[in-house]
Amino acid sequence: MQVSDIQMLLADAGWYEGAIDGDAGPKTWAAVASAWRNADRVAVRSGGPWPEDWTHSRRLVAAGQIALHQMGYGPGVIDGYAGRNTEEALTDWRSEKVGVSSLVERSLVSGGRNHPSQKLFPHQRDMAHFYGDAGGAQCTAGKVDLAYPMLIAWNKPQTVRRFSCHEKVAQPLTGIFQQTLQHYGLSDVERLGLNIFGGCFNFRRMRGGTSLSTHAYGAAVDLNPEQNQLRWGADRAQFAQPEYVPFWNIVMAHGGTPAGYAWGKDWMHFQFAGV
Repeated sequence: MQVSDIQMLLADAGWYEGAIDGDAGPKTWAAVASAWRNADRVAVRSGGPWPEDWTHSRRLVAAGQIALHQMGYGPGVIDGYAGRNTEEALTDWRSEKVGVSSLVERSLVSGGRNHPSQKLFPHQRDMAHFYGDAGGAQCTAGKVDLAYPMLIAWNKPQTVRRFSCHEKVAQPLTGIFQQTLQHYGLSDVERLGLNIFGGCFNFRRMRGGTSLSTHAYGAAVDLNPEQNQLRWGADRAQFAQPEYVPFWNIVMAHGGTPAGYAWGKDWMHFQFAGV
């Protein structure tokens, strides 16, 4: 996220009246201060430092995230890191400003790969019946103890050994990562980017769509989003390469549905719901 992006976001939110010049001068910082005054502090990353302790760069990005949040674009947790959730929210905002659609086509791939275990989980239209209300306590009641440490995609110096998910998918998720380590070994897990965590629970709309995301139920996981971006097909996505077929077979055998196999894009994503 560039300074000029942040200035435009702050201006659109009504906090900045200076030039869009990419220079974080006094007017920009006054707008950043206004953004913090209007921030929903619940959205600041739990357990992290308060904004007063963040670097200038992180405060700028966080101000842009707050503006996106206030305008309804759902950048995810306001943490000062321009990860994929923030970038996709920025894409939605930019697209609307110039009057073009940011929707992603999710037509089913004909003859897509599947596994009988996927039938243990509902279709997306039936998720509320199976999982309960999106964003409910059960959506983060499950805990996945990872078989290997993962790097946080939006802040790679930080690692995670455990994450929260819906209580109904904790067991299969634990099994997926255990079996992934058994199959590949740690060195290949790291080489292939299967250790880059892009998130699980996130109460938001589907990226490039209008319905609630499967992430809002804690029933989806993203891995290595930078190399497997939302709009990329198999010609560009890293996880579409042959080396990843065993991983996707493991995911499906535990009931997960890979987006890449289901609709040919968003190869970072797998979910415990059929399309």
